[in-house]
Amino acid sequence: MRKLVLGLTVAVTAVAAIASVTYAVAPAPERSRPAGKARTTAPPGPEVWPMPVGQFFAGKYLERSDVVLTRRDGDAVSYLIRWATGSIFSHSALVFSGPQFETGYSSTFVIEAGNGGVDLTKLDDYVNDKSSFIAIKRLRRPWFDEPKQARVRGVMLDKIKASYNYWAIARIARNIWFGVQQKVQGKEQTIETYRKNAWTPPQDFICSGLVQLGFIEAALSYIESGQIPPEAITDVIFHKDAASRLPAAPDWKLFEPDQAKTTAIQFGQQLASELESVTPEDIARSDKLEWLYFIRRGRVHKISSYEDAQRLAR
Repeated sequence: MRKLVLGLTVAVTAVAAIASVTYAVAPAPERSRPAGKARTTAPPGPEVWPMPVGQFFAGKYLERSDVVLTRRDGDAVSYLIRWATGSIFSHSALVFSGPQFETGYSSTFVIEAGNGGVDLTKLDDYVNDKSSFIAIKRLRRPWFDEPKQARVRGVMLDKIKASYNYWAIARIARNIWFGVQQKVQGKEQTIETYRKNAWTPPQDFICSGLVQLGFIEAALSYIESGQIPPEAITDVIFHKDAASRLPAAPDWKLFEPDQAKTTAIQFGQQLASELESVTPEDIARSDKLEWLYFIRRGRVHKISSYEDAQRLAR
């Protein structure tokens, strides 16, 4: 009983913290420069790494649908998520648009999910926060061209301004408590504890789940229309356990075309909850996404592995 009370206390504390989390999707004031002063970008120069972040944004280094991983130090919820998942990251988003891609923008925007729903946020808000760092990963596949990138962003954009749901915040707190218990008790005992209390292991929609959903739904729509092969579904699954349940890449050729398409679509439907529960650490660990950049303290580093990101994070 005492353990249950302690668990509920941690969950309630997490709910309160989430309500004030600084990377929530509600519009945030710009803290890094005086009001009315636009961000200035450095003129393009020689490509020397690490690169000043202004020069980086003035160049053509980012692409739409690049995956953003980040964290903020000094934030209780960020710490709990990282501790529960064993990650240096606690949040994920997707590059949406910016001056690199089209005129009329002065900032780069990312699309993300938070306790207020789905919304667009300036990437500057992460860059200019001295307590945070950012890593960029990218899906590189021959079929993943601009129309496919646009479809991923469109899937996520369809979720924008989702209604605020207090119970969703409570479920996120339960997710965090599940992770804490798993660290302390081990996975099997934690799941058994949930069963005894008529609970189920959490499979809730979080920031990284939204990113995963965007890629999955986009791929399935093109598979269903016959524009990309069914085995392309394996390219966009960032959850290692979920991916292990699919046929190996060479085995897809053993299916009849219609059977392969049905297999891919059914997979996306049957494991939707598991895919929605993808964490920032799952995305960080996924070999489906290539490591590109790490941004911290106004400098952009080129990286090629999670080990590079971990080293720079320290």
